[in-house]
Formats: sequence, C-alpha cells, structure tokens
Amino acid sequence: MISLNIGNNFEIKPDALPKSWVFYTLEAEGDHLYAGYTARLGAKLNGFQQRMEDDPLIRELCQRAHILRYQPYPQAIQALAAFKVFVHQHSPEYQSRIHPFAGYVYLALDAARFPFITIQENTNDDWQYLGPFRSRFMLVDLIDSLSRILKLPYCETGSYPCDKFDRGACRGWCLALGPAKESKLEHDLQKLEALLKEAFLHPNNGILDLVQKERDNYFDNLDFAKADLLDDELDLLAKYRDWLNFLYVAKNLSFSNEQYEIEAGQLRSVLIDGYTHYFNLDQPVYRENESLALPLATVDEMKTIYDYIREQSHA
Repeated sequence: MISLNIGNNFEIKPDALPKSWVFYTLEAEGDHLYAGYTARLGAKLNGFQQRMEDDPLIRELCQRAHILRYQPYPQAIQALAAFKVFVHQHSPEYQSRIHPFAGYVYLALDAARFPFITIQENTNDDWQYLGPFRSRFMLVDLIDSLSRILKLPYCETGSYPCDKFDRGACRGWCLALGPAKESKLEHDLQKLEALLKEAFLHPNNGILDLVQKERDNYFDNLDFAKADLLDDELDLLAKYRDWLNFLYVAKNLSFSNEQYEIEAGQLRSVLIDGYTHYFNLDQPVYRENESLALPLATVDEMKTIYDYIREQSHA
C-alpha cells in the first residue's frame, strides 16, 4: 500500500491523490483508526475536514490520524473486498462509530396520510419506503420535479391546503382528508395512490420520455435556455430510474466465480492470494412496506455488487 504522512487535520493536497477506486486506511502510530473504499479519495478526505467543526468524533479522528495508506484497484469490487478483509482482521477503532452512510435518507409515501410524500432518516414508521438515497438534495429535487409534472403533493408546510393549491401547482389532494370531503375521500385518495405508485415505483413509467419530448420541442424551436433546464431534469430522472432498478433487485442478487461468492446482494466470500475470506451477511427481516428499502449499513456494498454483476453480464 502507498503510505503518506498527512500530519494533523489531513494536511495533504487532494489533487495528489488517485482518482480511481482505492481501499484506504487512516492510522496513528501503531493504531488502525478507520478504513473505507472510494473512487474519490480526495473528496472523501475533504468531507472529513468539512465535518470536523460540527462533529466531535470526526474531529477526534482527524486529529489522531497522521498516516494515510491506500491501494488503487481497477474495479470497485476489488476495493470492497480489500476493505472487508481489513475490517474483519483489524476492527479499526472508529469503524463502528463513524458511518459513511450518515446523511442517507429514504423516500416515504402514503396516499392516506399528510403530507403524502416525505423524506425520512429511517424506516421505523408505517410509510411505504424506498431507498436509501445518498443525497437528500437529489431527493428533494426529484420530488419537486415529479410533483410539478404530475401535480402531485409536495407539502412544505405543516398546514393544508397551502398556497400551491391556490396557484394551481397542486390538485389539492389534502382536501380529501377534511371532514367536509368525507364522501369524496375514498375516490380522491385511491387516485392519488395510483399516481404515486406510477410516478415513484415504476422505473419505466414514461415520465422520462415525456420530458425528453418536451426538451426536444424546445430545442427544435430554438428555445435553448429552456432546453438546457430540462437537460438537468432529464439527468435527475434518469439517475432515479437507475437507482430504482437497483432497489428492485439488490436483495436477491447472487453470483459466484473463482474469486467471489455473492449472496443476498452482499459479498459472502472472496479469494485473495490463495486464501478464502468469509463474511457474515446482513439479512434483516423486512416488513411489507420495506420491499424497496435496503439497510443503511449495506446499501453501498450492494450497489457495488449490483454494478459488478451488471458489468459481468455485459462482458
């Protein structure tokens, strides 16, 4: 492994670090503090630095970690395997205390409960959960986009109806929750439930194609500014579609070859330098409303596995 003395508080230029997949460790003299794997080591270290002021645990790690070691790999799964072997053998001091998934969030849906669409940090309630997603901001933008296209609820206040209904930006689904609308409640909320499923649960729902057509019309009419704005929206919708496809299959992924054994979307074993390393699997009991929800602690590993299997199928 490549070893660098980073002094106090990560005194190293991120540009000097590789921009490929790496397994890395942060160490003090004789102590393994933390390990990870990433394709953006410089950004990862910058993230630690930015969190130092607000997170005492991160600050403590940064102050103690004087040595950075890393090993580049051609594939993410190789870096993942090296990481899992290292953690299993050395149990770094901060590994179970600092979580790379801090900040990940779930999309939560319920057509019979205000605010109908929300963002949650766990799956402890009774919403229909999807995720987790690595970026809260990406999820906010997605909800805003689909709500604008389909006039779905995007309730940003604790009371209803809000000004979005007055402006015609929402169909006023919340009105069906009021006593005065009791006779209309079942019909309205059944329709909302169907729309939510179509918009958020179906990868090939046609929304991406609809926006692409709108974008092409703007471009053909030389309205390039509006076309450019829709390019960002198309990118967002495409990323969501890809992630949703991943969520549908992640829990059931299995694969094996001479080097890797994959079960339940996780690495069961790996052969490195003639020795086979075995790992425990995280297999929680999922509730019905968690059919598209993955554990926070394993979602990154499962995405790495998903990408690897997909690459193998196209090789």
